[in-house]
Amino acid sequence: MRSIVRITTPENVPFEHELAGVPSRAVAWAIDVVVMGVAIAVTARIAEAFGAAGGFASAVALLAVFLVQWWYGALCEWWLGGQTIGKRAVGLRVLDERGFRIGFVQAVVRNLVRVADLLPGLYLVGGVSALVDVRGRRLGDLAAGTIVVRERPRPAPSALVPPAERQPFADDPAVRLAVRRISASERDAMIALGLRRDQLPLGVRHALFARLAEHLEARLGMDRPAYLSAERFVLNLTAILVDG
Repeated sequence: MRSIVRITTPENVPFEHELAGVPSRAVAWAIDVVVMGVAIAVTARIAEAFGAAGGFASAVALLAVFLVQWWYGALCEWWLGGQTIGKRAVGLRVLDERGFRIGFVQAVVRNLVRVADLLPGLYLVGGVSALVDVRGRRLGDLAAGTIVVRERPRPAPSALVPPAERQPFADDPAVRLAVRRISASERDAMIALGLRRDQLPLGVRHALFARLAEHLEARLGMDRPAYLSAERFVLNLTAILVDG
């Protein structure tokens, strides 16, 4: 049975997310363990290939183990918007419990507390915590204020903005960097409006896009180009989001 969490944004817009179950999270973790093992092995091989002495090669390998174990999850989740390679493969994402994209501190905290979740072995404490908690949170999630949800499939960018209508504005590196600050709830609202725009009465459609464009301009600290309507402005930003 699916577990659904309902989150209301500060703008009073409700969103629903399907919580990730323990089995899917275990599969994602298993994939990440393989990725970490490969990274450590490759680092050790590189050290050997450069002719490092036995002691130095061992030190490099130990350093790689430390860095990968402690920072792989945190850096991936921060940089990839709540995903590691394993989570992306399984279709999971970590969110702030308010529905926002997680921050760097949250990514670090939930991964540092993993050492407690792993006790006494095979993720027993974390697994029990996730099974008992109504939002499926392990200790790391409780400490960081995060939840793990199933990722909703993203539409193709062409479904929102056909290639012929894509604006140079969307290729600006500064714009793409600003778009990274868009929260998960804002992303869902943008995608939903973009996909359903043809089903809305024209007056409602214009009003919704105008309101969302105004919100995004203030939120991202950018001005809408004069040649772009509110609708085209929002759709181009949405296309950047689904581009990944």
